[in-house]
Amino acid sequence: VFETVPDVLKESGYGLGATTWEVIWQVVVPYARTGMIGGIMLGLGRALGETMAVTFVIGNAHRIGSSLLAPGTTISASIANEFTEAVGDLYSSSLIALGALLFLITFSVIAAARFMLLRLERRALSSV
Repeated sequence: VFETVPDVLKESGYGLGATTWEVIWQVVVPYARTGMIGGIMLGLGRALGETMAVTFVIGNAHRIGSSLLAPGTTISASIANEFTEAVGDLYSSSLIALGALLFLITFSVIAAARFMLLRLERRALSSV
């Protein structure tokens, strides 16, 4: 993302006497902000759907711990671990509802990221 900043913009900042940090914060970051936010939001969307790696790392405990560092579980881990053991319509339906909830959360995060990127692009175009 940072390499998409035209050299002319960076060289102009240096030509005006700006330091390297001033060029980074005043030229590079504003130009690359849209791409940075897009990458962060897409990474967050991918992380929401990650299942097994997170399951192994956080301990796969089906309880709410008293600490943020206590073992826990995620929605996707619950679906992956319990779907084969689901006996009865209520159990299966609750796991499918969890899947729908996970889909809605992921969709909302990605939609919010797209909306934010659209607003930033419009703001950048209107300031030019």
